[in-house]
Amino acid sequence: MEKTPCINSQWVIVTDGTNIFDSEFRAGALELAHERGFHNIRLMRDEFIMDKSFLTRKMFKTGCGGIICHPADLPALRVAAKAKIPVILLGESAVSEWRKAAGGPVTVCSVDNEGIGQMAADYLYGQRRFKSFVYADYAPDAEWDWWTDRRFRSFTETLAEHGFQGKVPRIPVAETTPDEDATRFVDALKDLPRPIAIFACNDRVAKDVVDFLELGAIRMPSEVAVLGVDDERDICETAAVSISSIKIEHHRLGRTAMTLMLHMLQGGEHRDKTILCPAVRVIERESTRRLAPTNPHVAAALDFIRATDTRKLSVESVAKACSTSHSYLSKNFKRETGLTVLDAIHDRIVKDTKRLLRETDISVSEIAEQMGFSAPSGLCALFKRKTGTAMKDFRRKHTL
Repeated sequence: MEKTPCINSQWVIVTDGTNIFDSEFRAGALELAHERGFHNIRLMRDEFIMDKSFLTRKMFKTGCGGIICHPADLPALRVAAKAKIPVILLGESAVSEWRKAAGGPVTVCSVDNEGIGQMAADYLYGQRRFKSFVYADYAPDAEWDWWTDRRFRSFTETLAEHGFQGKVPRIPVAETTPDEDATRFVDALKDLPRPIAIFACNDRVAKDVVDFLELGAIRMPSEVAVLGVDDERDICETAAVSISSIKIEHHRLGRTAMTLMLHMLQGGEHRDKTILCPAVRVIERESTRRLAPTNPHVAAALDFIRATDTRKLSVESVAKACSTSHSYLSKNFKRETGLTVLDAIHDRIVKDTKRLLRETDISVSEIAEQMGFSAPSGLCALFKRKTGTAMKDFRRKHTL
């Protein structure tokens, strides 16, 4: 009877990238491994993992068990296959080439890019108010843009299935300098009928789009709505207008990949299959809010709260800017938004505070002064009440 391999003498090397896919995927993979009592994990960058010299000099000597990484060059994959090292590849680009290079089964874990595009189209078209649709992504790059191509194609095909007959422009956010990119992007929207729905390939691109629209003084979401992907909360909730986003269970995909890897290390079959992690739902925030205010004074109040220096914000200053009385604005603002004017001001302060804590190293006292507080204790109390987290703890967590 053949002896089952002992996985405690083996290692699994897991990709160690910095984007949200890699970080959440890695967390899920490590969690599952530790639950199963397996702690022999090494985190490495993909360019080192799939290097032929590393595979030939290190892997054999250390008795490493398996690799979970993004695709790299095909010769390295051939070396891994020849050495019978189990490999799980992340992403679907050139799957047929991988299988040919490996000369055997290839297991692939990826996100469902077609499903993401479909969910974006279903959600945005379902609002029944947009006259134009736009897709925003990075400048084209043949080495990695396969996933955004799939999201774009699925988005446009689903819109066509819904009955939209117009063209969907694909506009990159990064081509030259930030200022020139902002001007170019806003200019590309000028001739499109409004309101416009913009589907960004991920939250980082969506953040650039929101910044561009702010510079162009374009109102969101009444004139232009923006939807991202990944639900990176640090990005979505600290943008000038909080960004709606499609949530993906990268963490669950990591658990699935590690389950398959441990199965192979214990002598299980190396399966030839592609596992796709589906989009879960749209996390709706300000950038695509379905019910824009019908009352012009409330709409003006929201714009004033969003654009004005927080040191100048008060219920009285908002009412004065909207040319209406305190009582009239308060009653209609609550009815249309579900918030009091003061709540909306506090939400703006907390959002700006999060951004400063995450992106700068200025002191809490300086942040409080910028937010219009005479003492840091007032801002600290507001932040803790609104978020459930102390400012210093938020900074420590998000700086790491």
